[in-house]
Amino acid sequence: MRSVAIFLLALLIAMNVKAEVSAPFSTSNINPFVQLHGLPGARAAKLVPNNTLVWQVQTDIANNFTDSTDGFESISIDGETYRVNLSLRYGFGDRWEIGIDAPYIRHEPGQLDAFIEGFHDLFGLSQANRDDRLRNRLNYTYNLDVNAVRLNQSVSGIGDVRLNLGYKLRVDDNQSWSVRGGVKMSTGDPDKLTGSGGTDVFLGLYYSADTFLGNEALSFHSSVGALSMGHGELVGRDVNVEEMAIYGSSTLAWKLSPKLSLKAQFDFHSALYESRLEEIGSFAGQLILGGSVMLGRKIQLDLSVSEDVIVDTAPDVVFSIGLRSVF
Repeated sequence: MRSVAIFLLALLIAMNVKAEVSAPFSTSNINPFVQLHGLPGARAAKLVPNNTLVWQVQTDIANNFTDSTDGFESISIDGETYRVNLSLRYGFGDRWEIGIDAPYIRHEPGQLDAFIEGFHDLFGLSQANRDDRLRNRLNYTYNLDVNAVRLNQSVSGIGDVRLNLGYKLRVDDNQSWSVRGGVKMSTGDPDKLTGSGGTDVFLGLYYSADTFLGNEALSFHSSVGALSMGHGELVGRDVNVEEMAIYGSSTLAWKLSPKLSLKAQFDFHSALYESRLEEIGSFAGQLILGGSVMLGRKIQLDLSVSEDVIVDTAPDVVFSIGLRSVF
């Protein structure tokens, strides 16, 4: 409950501040088996200006609850995953941007189970058998035949670090195009579900429109890319990682004032594993709702909540808090 209190307090502060920012939320699917492959978070097409450094700290708190079985294959995801990602990006020349993402990941028993069950009851939403299970436990398990990956004790550690490179393709009065790519290194630990044990490479196309449908209060961002995944150590005994996955995002931002915006965002990706289970072997999608506010001249606060609109393919709910600044 302490995490919820912090989130709600930050939200109340934001609602009393007038501000503006329309860039997408830099979140991604942190299903404990999916986040191993370092799917890039959404970004605006505009790159960091020349000789400018942007830092961002993004904290995601994901509550997971799902299980399914198909023949000899089964999965159970019950617990919470916390991810704190430090992002640094620097612009150089007229068209280039370099960056690094360094995540720290912790898996632990759920602390938000009672809150989420109460929320579901309040709005008449399905508990999906939540109320039949013990609260506040950690059980991340994948089984295939006699092989198993099992995590039932709290663990934490550095995740897989990602190096990024961006290139500006075109900028018009209201529209921007760019490409971003990079490599995710195997700095995490597969035994702790903080890394995949493999090296992944990604490349994406990004588009931004400062004015959308002729309305200057609306802006739109979209991206689509491909992720080439290395074969790591996690589940690699019998189940295979897909060689290639597609990912993308679309964001609509409504600027209420020069320093405050509300946003709706949809993130998606294709299956990352060759599996019949919805949790890891299906097209995934999550809806993110929230807003951004400028705190002073250079500090931006992002607050959002995400839901698995394609059920079981992402965490039940994710609370996200981000801070970013420009130097």
